[in-house]
Amino acid sequence: MAPSIRAMTVFSLILYCTSVDAETTDSSAPQPPPGAPEYQAPARSTDGQNMVLTIEKLTHGFDPPRPLLIWAIGSSFIQRQGRGNQLIEAIRQRFPQAPPIVYKVMMASSAPDGLTRGPARQLAIPEQPDVVLIYNFGATEDLEKLILELRTRTTADIIVPTLHWCLKHGPAWPDPDAATVHQDPTAMRQLCARHGVEFVENRRDLTKYMLDHNLEIADLLADTVHQSPYAAQIINLNIAHHFRRSDDPAYDPRSRERRIEVEDPSSPISHSDDWQPAESGRALVYPSKLALYQPSLDVGRRAWMEVRFTGTRIDLVGWRDPRGGSARILIDGIPGDEVESFYATFVEPDLDNAVHPEHELTNFRRPIYDRAPYGIGLGGNLLSQMWTLTMTSDTGDYELAGTHTGPDGRGNAFQPFTSDSGQIVIETELWRLAETNRAGDRFTFEVYRCTKGQIDFAGPAERFRVRVAQNLAPGVHTLRLETRGNGPVMIDAFDVFEPPHKPAR
Repeated sequence: MAPSIRAMTVFSLILYCTSVDAETTDSSAPQPPPGAPEYQAPARSTDGQNMVLTIEKLTHGFDPPRPLLIWAIGSSFIQRQGRGNQLIEAIRQRFPQAPPIVYKVMMASSAPDGLTRGPARQLAIPEQPDVVLIYNFGATEDLEKLILELRTRTTADIIVPTLHWCLKHGPAWPDPDAATVHQDPTAMRQLCARHGVEFVENRRDLTKYMLDHNLEIADLLADTVHQSPYAAQIINLNIAHHFRRSDDPAYDPRSRERRIEVEDPSSPISHSDDWQPAESGRALVYPSKLALYQPSLDVGRRAWMEVRFTGTRIDLVGWRDPRGGSARILIDGIPGDEVESFYATFVEPDLDNAVHPEHELTNFRRPIYDRAPYGIGLGGNLLSQMWTLTMTSDTGDYELAGTHTGPDGRGNAFQPFTSDSGQIVIETELWRLAETNRAGDRFTFEVYRCTKGQIDFAGPAERFRVRVAQNLAPGVHTLRLETRGNGPVMIDAFDVFEPPHKPAR
């Protein structure tokens, strides 16, 4: 459904992925500071209250099988937490039978929460992660915008730890709740409680460990701001402690993700009379509860099935067969390949963009190409197409054009912009270092539809899942499948996803 993510090595956005399927041992584990013992993460009765869905998935796995997906978002602080091995191993110690765990990282150098909202929108949200980990810095109001975007468009559990101590936090030491140049822990705690986000008292627990063993701020730093390898291990242990089943869960997991079984007579499913249980001769291959469409001798005959659901995403679980047919998709009566539900890919700067290393804002922490809109908003009248934004001056002016729409307006990087057709919205707060862009700089991104027009059931006999539609408007929808009469269409269930936050109208 989504186009593949192209390599983004020309600027400081770093992406990497780690998958650990079994417990491993790291012989080069970092050691605590001299004189300090191994860190033990403290337990709190409230740990895991907002991790209900994640714990269900770690305990029971997925049907059909798939990995649990964690997206980690932040600046170089999240990069210093490693590639996820430590966290995955700590989780697996608690859940040894857990499914494979995939850990993806989006790191933008020196980018606060206000900027990382763009990559979260373009990269993490389309993949619909199970968990989002935010380890970063920034204003509390910007963190709230990021959380609300995730809460509105995904069902992921969100984890937010407070930051470790940096040298510039010295005046606040050792008060773990004191506001610093990087964040306000008290305001963050209140924000997370308000939005049902799992809050990790990381700084508070680090502070106790440091005070108990006479450690200074510098003892757990690799430089003036970044955590040492051992501090990163402490932070991972603090995070992992929240992957636990709570005695007082904050929500019912079925309020966010739920399965609708075709065989359940009480399910909101209706269908034509052409559907019947899987034939008994294939009982060893297909579950008896499976619905199977048997094509009649009349090749023009069609069968249909409808499911009414509330949410923004729906997946189909079925079986493929070498003789399988196909089904046409309609959402609310509209063909799936015409539904206005789209995502945009991350904005990529052209390799030939201007180089101005002498600019005071272009320093060793911000590679010279890291000057672009970090997030694109989508309006209406959308078409699947590639877009090119070209700077026309050294003072932020640009023009936008789509491969199908053609020229679609002129704007300025320091002013809010909506394209002439209404398709593209660019927020000034998501444009990084626009003052260093020069005439001729180019940026490209793609807008693509995230609904399917048809599902094919032909192939080796296997159980499969397909994401039929996502990013739908919140509310009640009807999914209709119409068979083509070209072979059996076997459907077992539908999975519905309903994000917990509804956008303001």
